[in-house]
Order: sequence, then C-alpha cells, then structure tokens
Amino acid sequence: MSTILDALKKSEQERKKNNVPTLSDMPVPEESARWPLYVIAGLSFLLAVLLGVIIANWLGSRAPETQSIQEPSPTTQPTFTGAINDNAPQVAFEDVVVNVVSYSSEPSQRFVMLNGKMYRENDFVRAGLKVEEIKPNAVVLNLRGDLLTRTP
Repeated sequence: MSTILDALKKSEQERKKNNVPTLSDMPVPEESARWPLYVIAGLSFLLAVLLGVIIANWLGSRAPETQSIQEPSPTTQPTFTGAINDNAPQVAFEDVVVNVVSYSSEPSQRFVMLNGKMYRENDFVRAGLKVEEIKPNAVVLNLRGDLLTRTP
C-alpha cells in the first residue's frame, strides 16, 4: 500500500508544478483602515467655518462705502484753470479734492484719487461730473460739457 500512496503523492506534486495559479489561489488583500468618524466630523466643521469666513468677507467687501467729507484746508486749495461757463454751478467743482494723480504712458494704467476714491479716465465721480482726461500733473473734469483742470 505504501507504493500506491507514494505514487499518488508523486503524481500530485507533478500536477502542482505544472498548474497555473488562479484567482482562488491569490491571497485576499487587507482593507485599508478607515478614518474615525470624529476626524471626518472635525474636518467638515473646519471646512464649514472656512466657507462662512470667505462668504462673510465677500459680502463685507460689497457693502457700500461710507465716506466722511473733510473740509480742505485753506493752504491746500487746488488751483482752477480752464474755461467755465457762468451758468455752471461752481460748488460742484469746489467740493472735489484731488488727492493723487498717477500718470502712465499706457492709458489703462492711469488713475486719479478724488476725495479719497480712485477713478480712471471716463469714470463718473457723480451725476454729471466725469473724469475726462488724466494728465501728468493734473486731471481734466467735465461737468455737463464744462471742462476744468485741477491739480493736486
């Protein structure tokens, strides 16, 4: 009987040598560890807070600006030049204070600060008052067709 058993073992070993592995012979991969629920909840809370801060800043930047009007001192009165009709209201020009004039050879880079607010060429300061042209040391304002050059 041992000869038959030895022959069976030998044939089994030869069969295993010529056998190609199958899916059932492959080891089962281990599952990766999941994040604990408190880590996911904490990250979700931080993301919600960050989103809230971003939205609050965005809405805050869109709020209308409040300006305090300051009376210009007598020593820093701007100079008036240009042609103005007698019919044009002088008060509309006098309350405009030129703070900064930034001139560039490229027109898209020019700007002027009037009463603390930035304007570019062809922007309206208020109804009827428009920034007509920005020159190297002055700004030309247009009040319903009347031109006025102001310097800082």
